[in-house]
Amino acid sequence: MIPGAVMQCLAKARPWCLAFVLGITAFPAHAAEFSEMEILAPRSLLLDITHAGQSIVAVGERGHVLRSTDCGGHWQQQPVPTRATLTAVYFLDANTGWAVGHDSVILKTENGGQSWRKVYEDIAAEKPLLDILFTSPRRGFAIGAYGEVLYSEDGGDTWQPHPISDDDFHLYNISALTQDELFIVGEAGAVYHSMDGGVSWRKLTTSYAGTFFTSQVLNDGRIVIAGMRGHIYVSDDHGTTWQPRDSGVDVALEGSLSSEDGTLYFTGAGGDLIKSTDSAEHFEKIDIGNRVHAASLVQCADGRMIVVGEKGAITIGP
Repeated sequence: MIPGAVMQCLAKARPWCLAFVLGITAFPAHAAEFSEMEILAPRSLLLDITHAGQSIVAVGERGHVLRSTDCGGHWQQQPVPTRATLTAVYFLDANTGWAVGHDSVILKTENGGQSWRKVYEDIAAEKPLLDILFTSPRRGFAIGAYGEVLYSEDGGDTWQPHPISDDDFHLYNISALTQDELFIVGEAGAVYHSMDGGVSWRKLTTSYAGTFFTSQVLNDGRIVIAGMRGHIYVSDDHGTTWQPRDSGVDVALEGSLSSEDGTLYFTGAGGDLIKSTDSAEHFEKIDIGNRVHAASLVQCADGRMIVVGEKGAITIGP
């Protein structure tokens, strides 16, 4: 039986919820399995997307990894050694990247996402990983459900547990102001801060007790975090104090992007997309022409955007 709370979440079709349920109630992944190559993979549930040099890589359910070299005009599905739902992807440079997901799986690529190898997996732990970040070519962190934090000092080839708190909150996003200053956000208003490269962490407080799903570090050093019901908070003093901002929406904000020109974007439930051109002081809503739930986004060199979510990858713009 699926708990009532999960059913309510499913009814709202939130990608982060779907990702959890897929990992808990659907097909289990096994070490020997590779993702199935599917023609409709670009239209399946995709949960994250990022740049890999001039290419773009997206990840999602059933171990789907998609790669495009023309801003989403065409996608090539890449075979990977898992069928677990993949929730996040991160590239340190054009060639080196990692993807994480259910079964605590961590995949690594060294050729821009064209081929992947499994570097970590812990099916028995039942702790989906939800984000990954590298602050240098060797030092990286993977975070996830029930307070899970994994740490690597060898470029992601091996991983060790690295608890940061006695809390067991789900941790959704990790970002870096510098190699030494890191932020993690999660459920129940959880915000954690490290000033020593992730060795030690302290818990910060805002005036909101709901979940935060995403964060961005702006060029001026401002930290912006966002989550349930359109809540956005900013800090100009390294997280010591936080000020709320009016997002103009009342839906979960789950993905974010800070573009090269300083424009800040957030994606959310029901296809809502909002942007700010003044460092998160004010926001305006963008009509993207549909109500498809969006989980993450990137911007192409020509200004077009690709949004991923419950209906796969959608390109916005001329």
